[in-house]
Amino acid sequence: MLPGVRMRFEFEHLGTPTPFELTEGQHLLGGGPEDHVHLEGLPPGLLTLRVESQRLMVEAVRSFTVNSVRVMPGVARLVLPGEVLGLPEGMCLRVLSEPSAPERGVGTVAVLKGLLADSEARPSRAATLTCLTGLDVGRCHPLAEANTDIGRGEGVALRLRDRAVSRLHARIRREGPGFILEDLGTPNGVFLNGVRLEAPGPLVDGDVVELGRSLLRFQAAFDDASGAVRRAPTPLGHEVGERTEAGALLSPRRKRRRSEGWLIAAGAALVLLGLLLSALLAAAG
Repeated sequence: MLPGVRMRFEFEHLGTPTPFELTEGQHLLGGGPEDHVHLEGLPPGLLTLRVESQRLMVEAVRSFTVNSVRVMPGVARLVLPGEVLGLPEGMCLRVLSEPSAPERGVGTVAVLKGLLADSEARPSRAATLTCLTGLDVGRCHPLAEANTDIGRGEGVALRLRDRAVSRLHARIRREGPGFILEDLGTPNGVFLNGVRLEAPGPLVDGDVVELGRSLLRFQAAFDDASGAVRRAPTPLGHEVGERTEAGALLSPRRKRRRSEGWLIAAGAALVLLGLLLSALLAAAG
């Protein structure tokens, strides 16, 4: 964050949004009289927000959620612009994205650029995992290999300094243009967006992977040429189709049938039009 630039937030309670801004530094947020940011309805001293350069670290005395993924009390969590903090009694705190500017990325891509140590470095074309908590917070690891092993032991591609993580904890496999997350039989398990992973499953842009006490955010591959993020592959056994105006998914087979139906209807209309014209000409003669 440049000098003088503020980070923007929006607190929502009972359907009423309250916008505010914070400068760099540490801020105490809650409903107590001594809180730097006093928001009615919150417990006193609920959140500690540390704004450092282009990063926001959030820590709470009670558990909260970020995009519905639970964060335990006392755990400092890297929060990215666009993410939403779930607070007690249905309240929430949104971290607003910076206004777009010329020649700047938007959304998560811009944030990942800021997380790189070298300000002139360009984002990796590979998909990445960004550490959101723990001793490795802010670390961005490209998923450039066919298999990426994650754990605490030596020799793994992505080593986490977390005692709750097994030496060989999880694996991310490249399958075509997408990636599959797999639990390697660990006692603590692997959680994807807060749900324990029972079988290998695909990763989608923005997914949060939980290993031990570590949270990692998956960023899909970034296409430098177009600035687009490639979508995750459709799960095996599912056909890709198009959606109707009502939002229902049409498979290729149904799509073909619908196209054939339109052709038949158009042909019938042309035949009727020809008969009508013939009748009119006969009557005129």
